[in-house]
Amino acid sequence: MLKLPPLKPDSDQMLHLDALRIVGAVMIVVFHFNRFINLDGRWQAADDTIKSFSLIVDLFFLISGYVMAAIYTGKLTTLAKYGDFLRKRVARLGPLHWATLGVFVVIAALGWAGVISERDPSRYDVACIVPNLVFVHAWGTCKAQTWNFVSWAISAEMGLYIALPLLFWITARGRWATAAVAVGSLALLVWITRDGESFSQWTYDFGVARAVPGFMLGMLAWQARDTLARLPFARIVMWALLGVFMAASWAGASRTVLLLVIYAVGLAGVAADAQGVQGGVSRRLAPWAQLSFSLYLLHPIALKIALNWVGFSAWRLDGDAMRLWCLFWVVALFPIAYLSLVAFERPARDRLAKWGKR
Repeated sequence: MLKLPPLKPDSDQMLHLDALRIVGAVMIVVFHFNRFINLDGRWQAADDTIKSFSLIVDLFFLISGYVMAAIYTGKLTTLAKYGDFLRKRVARLGPLHWATLGVFVVIAALGWAGVISERDPSRYDVACIVPNLVFVHAWGTCKAQTWNFVSWAISAEMGLYIALPLLFWITARGRWATAAVAVGSLALLVWITRDGESFSQWTYDFGVARAVPGFMLGMLAWQARDTLARLPFARIVMWALLGVFMAASWAGASRTVLLLVIYAVGLAGVAADAQGVQGGVSRRLAPWAQLSFSLYLLHPIALKIALNWVGFSAWRLDGDAMRLWCLFWVVALFPIAYLSLVAFERPARDRLAKWGKR
C-alpha cells in the first residue's frame, strides 16, 4: 500500500527560503496559465503584473546557490565525492524531467500520426530530444524552448552543478572574490543585449548563463549570512519586497529593476533564516516547498491538456468560466504534485542515487 507521509521541510534552517520557493512555484504556474486568464481582456491590470512573474526563476537560482553553498562547501574535495554529488543531483532532477519529456513525446507522436491536431515543429524538435535527456538544452544547443518547455531551468541548474568545484574555488578566495564574480557577471549580462532582449528573458538560448549571477549571489549570501542577519525585521522586509515586486510589475518597471528587486527578496529571505527559527506565515508555508519542483515540471502538462485542449478548444470556455477553470487546476496540481513526489520521484531518486555504488 502506498504510504502518504506528511510534508515537512528538510530542515528548520531555511524556512523563509522554503516559503519563497512554494510561493514562487505558484507564481510561475500563474504566469504560464495567464494566456488563458485574460482571454476577454477584462483583467488587464493583473495581466500586466503577471507578465513579470517569469523572473521568479531567477529567485530559484539564488536560493539554489545558497543551498549548494550551505550543504557542500568544503565537501567536494575528491573526484569520487564530486561524482557522488552529481549522481545525487541527477537522481533528484532526472526522473520527473524525463517522465514529463516522455509525455510530450507521446503528444507529439499523436500529432504526427494525425490522431490529434497538435503540430509544432519548433516545440517538438526531434533533434533536441537528446539535449533534453542529458540536460544541455539551455546551453545554446536548441533553437527554441522544446518539449517540456520549462525544463530549460533544470538544464541551467545542472550546468552550475557541473561547474560547482570551480565556483567553490572562487568562493574560497573570500567574500570579495564571490561578490566580484556575482556583480561582474550581472553587469556583463545587463550590458549584453540580443535584439533588445534582456538577458533575464534567456531560456533555451544560454539560460545557463542567465543563472550565474543569481547562483553566485546565493553563494555570497551564505558567506555573508551573519552580516545579513543584522537586517531589522528581515521576514517582514522579505514579504514587503515581494509586494514591491508586484507593485513595480504592475507599474511597468524595467526587467532589470524587477530582477534586482527579486534578488533583494532572496537576500532578505536569507537574512530572516539567519536570524533563527521563527513562526508565522513562513513556517506554515515551508513544508509545501517539497512540492515546488513537482509543480514546476508538471504544470505544462495541465496547461496543454486541461486548459488548452479541454477548457479552450473542447468546452470553449472564456471570461470568468475560464478563470475558474484555471483556478481549479492551480489547486488540483497540489495533490497531483504530492502523489508524484511520494509515489514516483522519491522512489526513483533513491534507486538512481544508489546506481553504480557498491
